[in-house]
Amino acid sequence: MAATTTKRFCTTCSKERGIFKCDGCSQIFCLQHTTDHHRDVVKQLNQVEEIRDLVQGMLTHEPIKSRQDMNALHNELMKTIDDWEQKSISEIQKVAAEARNELVQYTTGRFTNMKLKLEQINNELQQARQKNDFIETDLREWENKLKKMKEELINPPNVVVREDYTKLIPKIRVNLLDTQEAFERSSGNADFEEKGKVVYLKNDSNIYTEVRGKFEYTTGQHTLCLKVEQLNGWILFGIISKSTPLQIHSYTSSSCYGWYNSEDFVYAGGENIGGQGSDIVQNDTIHLVIDCDERVIRLKNERTEQMLELQVDTQKCPFPWQLHLNLNAAPTRIRLI
Repeated sequence: MAATTTKRFCTTCSKERGIFKCDGCSQIFCLQHTTDHHRDVVKQLNQVEEIRDLVQGMLTHEPIKSRQDMNALHNELMKTIDDWEQKSISEIQKVAAEARNELVQYTTGRFTNMKLKLEQINNELQQARQKNDFIETDLREWENKLKKMKEELINPPNVVVREDYTKLIPKIRVNLLDTQEAFERSSGNADFEEKGKVVYLKNDSNIYTEVRGKFEYTTGQHTLCLKVEQLNGWILFGIISKSTPLQIHSYTSSSCYGWYNSEDFVYAGGENIGGQGSDIVQNDTIHLVIDCDERVIRLKNERTEQMLELQVDTQKCPFPWQLHLNLNAAPTRIRLI
């Protein structure tokens, strides 16, 4: 029985004489077009080298003002880290001083207090005997106090020093603000300006409006900075799974996680779970941190320094995540900084 061979067609001319498979693009070429394909690849290499030369030139001839701006930013952010360090040290010293005072009260101070209590009882006994003014209830009270002091001397309380695992100091991080994000889609009543950097409600239609970001978040930590230039009614800041269809009442979606500007409107898995809502008002600037690695999102208001945090259930909100807003009424206008 004769062996069969697989026909190999040239990608360029579609003739049955393909002899070369490119490992780069996995396409088949005949002898003639193999040479042409190699020439195209060389052209692409030339283009990459041109971009390389451009970037190298930009680095070599970087404007002085750009360097000065970067140095100023470096100094400003370094001061932020230094301030955090000093504030953290002060907080630790304060807690340590409180612990020392408590320890003194339970150890060396305990004997001083007991001596004062005994001295008070002794004075009361002496006055009672001198004035001959006491009854049975007074005797029982003195006796009970003395028995209690005796028991404490025989069996002193155990004192230990141990760590409280409640977070004392928030961890400081250096985050690169994601300035490439843009608003891209809405459920209908929103429009975009400045290549998606601004979203606003077109009219007051008395219906909610969902807005989505362009990017998809699957790994790492990302910080988005948003400015509330105009605000009417409610607004939700958070995330939603890309697989969830756009909808007017997107906050009811099982993949919605975020905060409304209300005292107790916090949404997780599409349900209002209560808790602390955001305190955002018009002209506020906020930072939305999307931490895919820790499965958590955070919202910070620069004006009030309010920091909120939500743990995300990836069973309800599977990756990839997207920036998610739900707007209520016009005029409302949000800018990505």
